[in-house]
Amino acid sequence: MSDVDTWDLLFERGDLSKHEVRHSEAAALEPGQVRLAVERFGVTAVTAAYAMFGDSPLRFFDVFPAPEGFGRVPVWGFARVVESRAADVAEGSRFFGLLPMSSHHTVTPEVVDGGFVDAGQQAVPHDWYRTYDSADPDELDDRRALLHPLFPCSFTLADLIGKQVAAGVKSVVITSASSKTAIGLADLLARVDGVVVTGVTSDEHKAFTSGLGLYDTVLAYDELGVDVASSPTVFVDFTNSEERMRAVYRHAGGELTTTLLAGFTHPSTSFAPPELGDPQPQPYFTPVVEQQVMAETGVDAYRRDYREAETRFLIGSRSWLDVQRGSGPEAIADAYRAVLAGEQPPSAGAVLTP
Repeated sequence: MSDVDTWDLLFERGDLSKHEVRHSEAAALEPGQVRLAVERFGVTAVTAAYAMFGDSPLRFFDVFPAPEGFGRVPVWGFARVVESRAADVAEGSRFFGLLPMSSHHTVTPEVVDGGFVDAGQQAVPHDWYRTYDSADPDELDDRRALLHPLFPCSFTLADLIGKQVAAGVKSVVITSASSKTAIGLADLLARVDGVVVTGVTSDEHKAFTSGLGLYDTVLAYDELGVDVASSPTVFVDFTNSEERMRAVYRHAGGELTTTLLAGFTHPSTSFAPPELGDPQPQPYFTPVVEQQVMAETGVDAYRRDYREAETRFLIGSRSWLDVQRGSGPEAIADAYRAVLAGEQPPSAGAVLTP
């Protein structure tokens, strides 16, 4: 490969809105390595969270090394093998996993059932981020690029809440209800009998969220009142905003049984749980929970149920999610800055190709 074939999109650590595109010559592969051509990936609120937490203890900027003062923001998407020195990974094969905002990415695959784990990647907080799943092309790929990184959180939350409903919980309050992970959770909870689901969102997103038809009630944050929780309630926060969490606590009173911190639609420099009183907020880390559920139900059963639920959700998203496509580093940078600034509408998602 020549130096015009490969490039990295870099963002300044001191100002995450500023970027550079740097071209570089692709290094020769070592034995056991594979070169991936990045094919397409989604840019969502989780992309902004990875950037905001790039220098936090989670160290997302250490995942894909960059020159001093810069970071490469991780994204989730599809890539194809264009060069292989690994005996068990063929050129032309296609995978889904964590990728840099770059034209290419080199991995050291250890083959596992359904794909491979990158043995050369040691900087991620969990093996979940090192795993690349085999991925044959299909018509849902753009939607999968956007929603597949998010739906495991929705799916495992719905499983947990379903068990709590069976134990007596009567309602669920979900903040940032217009976010894609919250919509996935609401879609699953709409199929659970005996639970009332209240979505809380901004004024500007209330009409969209109500129009989904998935929540029993949709409130703007300034409409929160004492009737938001009148029975045993699980509170799922996707905001990471202490102010908005406090508002729910103020109005829900003693009805809250569990509070789960599951998202970062309003990323701050801290991800530590705020002091809100009882119930104490519990950080929700999807990779660990998913691993626990697999151990309880069996890997094959979990994967079967998950695939069925995700496919149904992806198909259903055609009614509310507009996929916006772009190509090239400048389009990628523009899409990233839009989610970083909170400017991407909930009804849209950006899918980019290098």
